[in-house]
Amino acid sequence: MKSNLTEKLLSICGDADKTYGYFDSEFFIKLTEEQRIQVESELIKSLGFSKVVWMDLPSGLSEGGAKAIAVKTTRILDQETPPHKGQVGYVHTIMFTPKMYEPGEMYKPVKDGCVFGPIVYNPETFEPTQSITLTWSPEFAQDFPTNNNEEMLKQTLIERLEKVLDNPEEYRPNGFIGCLLRYTAV
Repeated sequence: MKSNLTEKLLSICGDADKTYGYFDSEFFIKLTEEQRIQVESELIKSLGFSKVVWMDLPSGLSEGGAKAIAVKTTRILDQETPPHKGQVGYVHTIMFTPKMYEPGEMYKPVKDGCVFGPIVYNPETFEPTQSITLTWSPEFAQDFPTNNNEEMLKQTLIERLEKVLDNPEEYRPNGFIGCLLRYTAV
């Protein structure tokens, strides 16, 4: 499910293939001061935080050392009412998922009854596979009352396949990138 907050955070951070934080680490990309301010503003607006405190580690003490806290990874979704109204948001990192697809959308025809599916991986062998789906009506052959119905159908399908292979991006399904936020609210 596409999220407006995810789109805003991605436009601020820039690259979906990276993990962002506000501290020096070889594993995370440090947000600039301008990015940090923009991210905090979006999180306060969307999640209802009173303020955002960045954490160097995924667990620690709250401000003033009054309470032990640990962050959880949560997928960001748009919500009508802010879920953490007035609470302090302790944020560790912002991560973006690979492109994801709604169930059933991956193989739904995109153009000319065709779709060039994304790469999917077998969960047991991690072998990548990709598919091309060509759809047509079985009644197509009846529309041409000749003896070459099968040959005409084959030629039509070959032409469609060539179109898909010549312009694969035009036939790819629209996916979306999700956002995972490692945070807690106190």
